[in-house]
Amino acid sequence: MRNLIAIVLLLLNVMSYAQQRFSTLQEVLDVADKNNYTSLVANQQQRLAELTTKSAYGNAFNPRIPTSASITDNATLPVSFIPTDAFGGPSGNFRQVTLGQRYVTVMNIAPQFDLLNFGSLAKIKSAKLNEKLSHHNNLLSKKNLFDQLNACYHNILSFQTQITILQQNKSKADSLLEIVSNKYEQGLVRKQEVNEAKINVINFKDKIEQASLNLQQQYLSLQLLCETTDSLNVAQVLRIDQPAKDLQAIGNLTEENAKLQYAFAQAEYAAAQWANMPTLSFLTSFNYQHNSNVSFIDKNNPWINSNFWSLRLSWDFPTNVNKLTALKSSMINNNIAEINATHATLQTKIQNEQAEQDYQKSLAQYQNNIIIHQLKNENYQKSKNQFEANILPFDKLLLAQSDLLISEINIATSMAAISFHKSKIDILNQLK
Repeated sequence: MRNLIAIVLLLLNVMSYAQQRFSTLQEVLDVADKNNYTSLVANQQQRLAELTTKSAYGNAFNPRIPTSASITDNATLPVSFIPTDAFGGPSGNFRQVTLGQRYVTVMNIAPQFDLLNFGSLAKIKSAKLNEKLSHHNNLLSKKNLFDQLNACYHNILSFQTQITILQQNKSKADSLLEIVSNKYEQGLVRKQEVNEAKINVINFKDKIEQASLNLQQQYLSLQLLCETTDSLNVAQVLRIDQPAKDLQAIGNLTEENAKLQYAFAQAEYAAAQWANMPTLSFLTSFNYQHNSNVSFIDKNNPWINSNFWSLRLSWDFPTNVNKLTALKSSMINNNIAEINATHATLQTKIQNEQAEQDYQKSLAQYQNNIIIHQLKNENYQKSKNQFEANILPFDKLLLAQSDLLISEINIATSMAAISFHKSKIDILNQLK
């Protein structure tokens, strides 16, 4: 029974230990795109931009229904003096008369909307462009996130490969320590050489520990970028089969974003110009009034109704400081956006060329590192044979092993660089 409980607890512990396993970078990008706060905020910003567009359509007509109601108790009515000759009395005399109703109830409904509001109509185009611009800004934020994920992911691949290489070389160091220890027992080497062999093993152990710590730091960064507390595991093995020799970077997200900003600035400038035009509005009014000297809403007195409709042309004479300032500001912003758009075109061209060159550079470096590794490996094997034949000093063998290790690490980093730069170009090309 005790064993059964232990097994159940172990299974529950395993089930509660959530882990996400990734085999490709795209899987990581998909998870981050779904969970990262940048993507979540971007979705809300897009909804806000869509709401702004809908609001612009409504503001073009600006429908409104001002409604008011009041009840008044004229506790003491005002007194008026009327000439008595109006009542057939002597001229020059006045009679004191109290006029008005004590209880007055009034309700007014005044539906109205704009028939022609050029400034608001121009804002519709501005709002549509703002919606597109919001989408492109979100793509830029996504690109920055993906670039960080790309770097973190390939750092993990690089460190995992380096740890494997270091473990293999530690096995070689253990083997050398055994050889040197046997030679020491035979009196063929000095104690110092045994110590150097032990130091060599310790150095490899330390390198493995440091690389493992660096790997864990990268996993923590990946967790943060993916907005998850689950344990992450990158299962991809870093290798280069047949790398593409020519990759073309055609991404133009920065350029398109700058062009949209320029188009938006133009629309805002046009809207500021149209805002100085007259506005034609349609107005109506429905008025209901009830008067009584007895009480509010006296059933014996009828409601008095009145209504009208009218067209109103309003024009803010072009001395409105706020409108003039808005017009001048939008003109300056338009000029700035035009300059930025021109610069972004050149910047995009240079960035794409740089991405292609970085990829070609990593390919060339990888090919050179392969050749260097073959030579370093040959040197190490010969040095090891010479040491075993008591021809080569032990420090020379350690130097050959160190050179071989560096060449192997260089291959791993260049493989990671090829994959990183390829993914960087893919990210540039796919975000549109």
